[in-house]
Amino acid sequence: MSLRYTLTRAVATASFAPRAAARPLARAAVAAPPTRAFSSTPLLLKKGGKGGKAEKSGKADKADKGGKGKGKGKDKDAEADEGLTDAERDAIIAKAGDKITKSADWAKGLVYEAVERGRGRVSPAVLDTIKVVLPDQGGVPLNQLASVTVKQNTLYVDVWEPSALKHVESAINKANLPGLSPMRDGTSIKIPVPKPSGEVRTKILKTIAETVETAKNQIRVARTDGLKALGGRGEDGTDDVQKVVDKATADLDKLVATAKTELEKA
Repeated sequence: MSLRYTLTRAVATASFAPRAAARPLARAAVAAPPTRAFSSTPLLLKKGGKGGKAEKSGKADKADKGGKGKGKGKDKDAEADEGLTDAERDAIIAKAGDKITKSADWAKGLVYEAVERGRGRVSPAVLDTIKVVLPDQGGVPLNQLASVTVKQNTLYVDVWEPSALKHVESAINKANLPGLSPMRDGTSIKIPVPKPSGEVRTKILKTIAETVETAKNQIRVARTDGLKALGGRGEDGTDDVQKVVDKATADLDKLVATAKTELEKA
């Protein structure tokens, strides 16, 4: 065997020896213990698991409370649907009737005085409805500021406070009473009441009609308030209110007709 062959063989043996030793290392790397399984769930979400359950529990509690609240609301509605008691209903009817009666009586008083004036009769009550406007006091009834007397078909208004005299006179003039013309007489106001002419009686009839219409408007308001308090038309008690309204209205209509007849005779 030649020297060249021997050297070539030796070199080849030396080159391949390390490769043979490297293979067991590669196998050892493969045989290394496996790592823990990787999870795609974030760590914070895992820790918040109990919190999520608590949150769901809280929502459930709120829902339960909300349900209970709605239940209470339904109970209240049910109580409201039960309506008024007999005592409450009677009180509403009585209140409406009282307002209606007062309005009718107010008109009857004024109509009576107007008819008396149309007949030529004099009464201090003809000035009862007059209110005197005083500075910083508003409207004050005339009978709280003066006394009214009758002497020979003449009304005398004696004002107690001289400073109120001009205000009393102004109030009587603004009342625009048919056929009456106030005149100042010292510290008093004199109002002659002449025998009414046909023109004056016509004005008195017009005043009566206006008074009655005002009373009817007040009665309508009282009826509306009463029906509303009872729950509206058709509810228990509304017929009772309407009966009072019908009677008061009929009485006022009859009163106007009687006043007209009396003034035509005068």
